[in-house]
Amino acid sequence: MRRALSRRLLAGGIFAIGTPSPLWSVPLTKNVAVMVLPVLHNLHRANSHYSYEDIYRLVATFRPDQVGVEIRQEDLTFDNRYLTNNYPTEMVHLAHQYSSHTFGFDWLGNEIAGRPIPDDWWAKHSRIKSLERSFDQVLSKTVRDKKLLSKVNELSTEQMKIAKTATAAQLADGRYDRVCADYYTALDKLTRNTQYSELPRFYSDRDRHLAMNVIQHLKNYPGNRIVVVTGADHHGPMVRTLAAVSYVNLVPVP
Repeated sequence: MRRALSRRLLAGGIFAIGTPSPLWSVPLTKNVAVMVLPVLHNLHRANSHYSYEDIYRLVATFRPDQVGVEIRQEDLTFDNRYLTNNYPTEMVHLAHQYSSHTFGFDWLGNEIAGRPIPDDWWAKHSRIKSLERSFDQVLSKTVRDKKLLSKVNELSTEQMKIAKTATAAQLADGRYDRVCADYYTALDKLTRNTQYSELPRFYSDRDRHLAMNVIQHLKNYPGNRIVVVTGADHHGPMVRTLAAVSYVNLVPVP
């Protein structure tokens, strides 16, 4: 069920980020210029219009003072083997390339918070990964569930269609974000009152944590140019959350 992309925010329901905290609205002397760059992880290998090199070129052209990567801050000190075992290629590359100018904003759940990720975590111990794997084997029996499952699959196909052909600017223009939001709305309805309802709750919580981690970093760097590199499914929630922050000046993806 879970694809190569990362995901999240929906307008309303359990996916809503909610009212911005007063902390977010504290005006700083200078605005922070932020570009939220959506990426496709392994799917960059299948998209001739948006390659890994395109990511690195866009980041370099932005001339960032800081580069945010989807890696936990505490994991940035680990060696390359650890990073490549647990994080996407482009995140590890950027963390190395920008080194002291990199900050991590990922969150992988409370069950692993504050601890290094064990080598067999994803295969044997992560509850979310276990639910994702078993979800693929569940057969919906009611007419309602079959319709919802069909909708989820249809939206997933549409996401993949966009992801395999879009440029960076097209991936960030809002169309993918809207399809993604519809996907999570349908997934929430499909899994409600089942053990799998934990999945959309986790996805929503992760979006919230990622956005808060970025904001915590931004408020300490007035006047900086910062690029936030995040999985395409997180782009919509991240942009919508940062747009509510008074000192953030969002810069479009060229």
